[in-house]
Amino acid sequence: MKYLPVYFLLIITVLPLLGCQKSNKSTIQIDNKSYINNFQLLQENPNNQTSVKITSPKAIIDPTNNDIEIFDSLIEILNKSGQDFNVKSGNSTLNNLSNSIRVFNNVNISFLNNQDYNITTNSFDWNLNTSIIDINNPLTINFDNTNIVAAKGFYNVDSSLLKIDNTEFNRNIYNSDGMEEYQVEIKSDFAKWFKNDNTLVFMSNQKQVETTINFLLAQ
Repeated sequence: MKYLPVYFLLIITVLPLLGCQKSNKSTIQIDNKSYINNFQLLQENPNNQTSVKITSPKAIIDPTNNDIEIFDSLIEILNKSGQDFNVKSGNSTLNNLSNSIRVFNNVNISFLNNQDYNITTNSFDWNLNTSIIDINNPLTINFDNTNIVAAKGFYNVDSSLLKIDNTEFNRNIYNSDGMEEYQVEIKSDFAKWFKNDNTLVFMSNQKQVETTINFLLAQ
């Protein structure tokens, strides 16, 4: 029994040393990256007169490639006619080499002059040297009483044109008393939304667009 205190003391002595080594290793890994609080970046594209403003409460710069990982990002897009839309997401990554940004994790695109219009998706990619936002993921579009789902699409910042593939359009129509009268469903191979005049055009490869109107019977 007289050796027990010595053995116990040895354990107490070794454990803090191991913990210290682990802590030092973690500190070295953290110090390899630079953390920025209240991050803000303004990117201007003289080719299409578009400005992109990115703000975030926290960002990390990787010194090996200068890429920036952005958390809880807000991206505001301003074109030559004024503010166009903004994007909120959980994460985004800015690649300095290609001058491109990947936005992901609960992406919500809101159009500033149409407060009830928004697009939700998992992610999109945008080469900031161009005006094309590539939404290569399923997306959902909400326009007032209208819901549109699509397999993928792209948005042209210059022309304010959204093109989507494999679309399904659903809209509820209400009467003057606010009661729902009927539902409209349209399926097409692709569709275009012209933001400037708020026009939707549905097209299919075989010139066939399937339209269903469901008249709701009074209860």
